[in-house]
Amino acid sequence: MPWFPPGHFLLQTMKKLLILPLLFCAGQALAFPWYSSGDHIRGADLMTPEERKAYASKLPTMKSMDECRAFMNAHNLELDKRAKERGVVLPPISGDPCVVMKTMGRIK
Repeated sequence: MPWFPPGHFLLQTMKKLLILPLLFCAGQALAFPWYSSGDHIRGADLMTPEERKAYASKLPTMKSMDECRAFMNAHNLELDKRAKERGVVLPPISGDPCVVMKTMGRIK
């Protein structure tokens, strides 16, 4: 490898090319915990801390897209029911942890 003075644009470019794949992998590894932490889920404020913890531990155990979709549908129906009972308006469903897990290769 040729020697370049510190700050040389070729040296900076090579560093970026080496770092980018690492950042991509780290980004994927960190993406799923955001969904499963329980704090960032739709309707988390309508759940007890124990329910959020159960959600966070159950979601990563899904083995298929059908199983994940069934879990998420049941979860959203329950939260919609609680919101209606309490007179709370939940934000629309956004994001899909099942798709994230499939993209990351965690489910088929």
